[in-house]
Amino acid sequence: MNKKHQLSLSIQFITLGVAGMLMGVTAPVYAQSPTAEDNIEETLVTGSRIKRPDLTSNSAIAIVDAAELRMTNTINPEEFLRDDPRFVAAIGNNTNNGNEGGATVDLRNLGEERTLVLVDGKRFVPYDYNGFVDLAMIPTALIERVEVVTGGASAVYGSDAIGGVVNFVMKKDFSGVELDVATSSSFESDAQRDDFSLTFGGNLDDGKGNVVASLSYSKQDALYQGERGFSEFSLDNMLEPGGSETHPNGTIYTAVDIPAFGVGVDTGVQFDDNGNLTSDVSPFNFNPYNLLVTPQEKYTASVIGTYAISDDTEFFSRFSFANSRIDTIIAPTGTFFFPYSLNIDNPFLSAQDQAIFAELDAVEEGAAQNDGLVDIAFGRRLNELGTRDSLYENTSMQFVAGLRGKLFDDYDWEVFAQKGRTSRAQNFRNDVDYNKSQQGMLAVTDPDTGDIVCQDPSGGCVPIDYFGPDTITPEMANFIRFNLNENNKTDQFIAGGSVSGATGITFPSAVSPIEFAAGIEYREEDAENLPDQNLASANSVGFGGSSAVDAGLKVNELFAEVRVPLVENVSFAETIALEAAVRVADYENEVVIGDTTTNQFDNTSYKFGGEWAVNDALRFRSLFQHAVRAPNLAEIGLPRTPSTGDLNIDYCAEDDALSDPALVTLCEQTGVPAGKVGGFNSIQAGQTNNYIGGNPDLTPEEADTLTIGLVYSAESIPFNLSLDYYDIEIENVILALSEQNIMDGCYLLDKDADGLFCSRIYRSPLTGTLLSGTETGVDASVVNAGKRSTKGVDITADYSFDLASLGALDYRLNAVHVMENIQQDAALFPSVDCVGLVGKSCLRPDPEWRITQTLSWSMDALTISLRWQYLDSLKQDAVALGAADASEYALVTIPSYNYFDLFASYALTEQIELRAGINNLMDKEPPIVGNEYGGTAENSGNTYPATYDAIGRSGFIGVNARF
Repeated sequence: MNKKHQLSLSIQFITLGVAGMLMGVTAPVYAQSPTAEDNIEETLVTGSRIKRPDLTSNSAIAIVDAAELRMTNTINPEEFLRDDPRFVAAIGNNTNNGNEGGATVDLRNLGEERTLVLVDGKRFVPYDYNGFVDLAMIPTALIERVEVVTGGASAVYGSDAIGGVVNFVMKKDFSGVELDVATSSSFESDAQRDDFSLTFGGNLDDGKGNVVASLSYSKQDALYQGERGFSEFSLDNMLEPGGSETHPNGTIYTAVDIPAFGVGVDTGVQFDDNGNLTSDVSPFNFNPYNLLVTPQEKYTASVIGTYAISDDTEFFSRFSFANSRIDTIIAPTGTFFFPYSLNIDNPFLSAQDQAIFAELDAVEEGAAQNDGLVDIAFGRRLNELGTRDSLYENTSMQFVAGLRGKLFDDYDWEVFAQKGRTSRAQNFRNDVDYNKSQQGMLAVTDPDTGDIVCQDPSGGCVPIDYFGPDTITPEMANFIRFNLNENNKTDQFIAGGSVSGATGITFPSAVSPIEFAAGIEYREEDAENLPDQNLASANSVGFGGSSAVDAGLKVNELFAEVRVPLVENVSFAETIALEAAVRVADYENEVVIGDTTTNQFDNTSYKFGGEWAVNDALRFRSLFQHAVRAPNLAEIGLPRTPSTGDLNIDYCAEDDALSDPALVTLCEQTGVPAGKVGGFNSIQAGQTNNYIGGNPDLTPEEADTLTIGLVYSAESIPFNLSLDYYDIEIENVILALSEQNIMDGCYLLDKDADGLFCSRIYRSPLTGTLLSGTETGVDASVVNAGKRSTKGVDITADYSFDLASLGALDYRLNAVHVMENIQQDAALFPSVDCVGLVGKSCLRPDPEWRITQTLSWSMDALTISLRWQYLDSLKQDAVALGAADASEYALVTIPSYNYFDLFASYALTEQIELRAGINNLMDKEPPIVGNEYGGTAENSGNTYPATYDAIGRSGFIGVNARF
């Protein structure tokens, strides 16, 4: 028995033993009454710069403390937040094709670009030019609590805080040593992860200062789709075997039908196992090569320090370092129907195939006829090269330092500066050099030696035998294989200062003075991206192309905030108070794409609202906020770059297109050769060629957000409840129009060959397809065009039961009811409400109800928690929106899902705590929908592995020691 299997069995036995502990442990209980600090809203947290002596907040806030993160064995904070009903699954270790080596969060399904991530109330350095923060870089061992604020917060924190804010509050007063070790595994003896952290700290100079440092290491093993029955085979929407026509035998499409078969234009032909052409075309099953869980290895090191220089002044600092490597693995590369020229006398072809191609050459059109070559769109899966591996290594460093203190005993002040850099090395392995693959295809027989050689022998050309399976030798593979690399770095510098305190002015009906906060902030960000020559020239068939980026932004900001108590300590109101804030920002962007382009703009964000505390038990709160999001460095600086995107239908390729003369005319005006409408294919495995890119003339998004809520804390029983309604509306949305929307806009709505949509479509002059090299595809570069809105209700509650000698029970409820999630990519398109829908329009699953309930039983040193997660049902968006018939899908509606997780901790001594847990206790399999149900990043392995558990039942064990 191997060590990994032994470890997995140990985890299973220990975690299953948790259930037995429920029956076997009896001891006296020392129940504690809940205090004000236990209430979710009663703390000085994110959303305001004004300190509150009563530790309450007017923003809707949820808090997760370090004990809960440890109890659930959270290593990457993204993993825990993904299970919070306020979030939808973003990029993480369950994303393979579409993961660029980071872990992000998406609050309210508005995109990670609209969720601001802070550490101790200050921006953390992004991991690339998209401005996203990699949450894997934040050391979990140093987290004291995580604070989540719903709704715009730009007036307080600046750009990006439209959906809300996630603030990681770190430990700052730590003495001693804390060691934490854990390991986890599925009950199938795979997907193993090992974690280690060491935290140590102490006081300085008789308590004037404190320094805490933390080191951590984590390693996650890969889990392949071939290791689970539901994902072993690629399935289509009817859950029938599907896959890609780019096959290891080689598939061919032609500009005119092949006389021997009568097909070739809209139906391909394929080489059989003996290397002979046949009209029997089989798909390639790419699933087993792909991942359900991406492997990761990361190191973090952080130091946080404070020192009281005097009674009124304190120095503070933080240094953070993290190195994370994530590998994504997808099926071997191929020629993916790029255009090729094949000589009809190629000696690797059988005599039968040479005759077939000679007949084709005789009927080709124009100058291509009888030239000894046939023009083909060739799809050969190059298994001999190995899997396509993308290796991402992110190294982040950030240093924060400043002074804070008291002024005249009444005012708090702070000045700070921070500098951060993320360097990212990206290596892409085992792709094919398009130019060399074409050179190697033109093979001839040397008349002198009889050897097969390249028609063009330059560069050490090796002739390639593409025709049939396993025909490419290692020497051939090495000639056409190449590895690519790309390096980028993102620099961030921020400096600022603020002052806050009481004004000394008090309303006659109140006892507390008006309070204020004001300050300035300067932020500078720069990004560079340096692809190698092959990536830059888009000579890579499987990985596409990339572009050099050199962009920067500078922001000067002024902000102010005020809180005005109007009424206090009267019979109907313990407190009635108003608050307001404003932030003015001046932006200067610079983009170097050939010539230097600059763009300047300013924006203003603001908020106003109030609270009414009826008594100690009941409080109402409301905030209106006008928030902004300025374009990030990728959105302004990325040149147009070849890539791949999702597409359901190309109207010019459909058989029934010929029945609509107007459509035929428009198709020909947009690049389809005359007579080719309805006679080609533009989609492979739900994907097509596209272009991505930025726009230096973009302007900021603007959002209006409203939150209205109540907080109830019962005086006689340990019960707390909060209800919060949120409504977020965003205008001038920066977005990349989806490939399908561009198609719809061109051929169904605008119908203008020179219009915004049709001008973004680039077709092959040979066949009209979008799948013919990097010169063809759909331009999905970003524009200011869309609208987004969402509204719903958050419900949180907790209740404690004293069971006397049997211990205590604590119940917590966290629920979100999404009432609306509207997407509109442009005014020409109808709006789409994505609540309860999923597919290629509504990419990330957004159930109407998401509920998490936790029941914890504690007795002396033992705590056992049962977590129940509920995900409401989801419907295929194409069916719900009338774009497809229900008969086209085997599973039109994904049913509601319930997951149960069991966790336990036991304090062996005052210093040592053991923990264990089982995730997906009932071993529930994810919904099986096929690989073409939704977007590539979200829909993989025939399911949605970031939303639904794709690992199966898994367990962990860990120990925490404090000295």
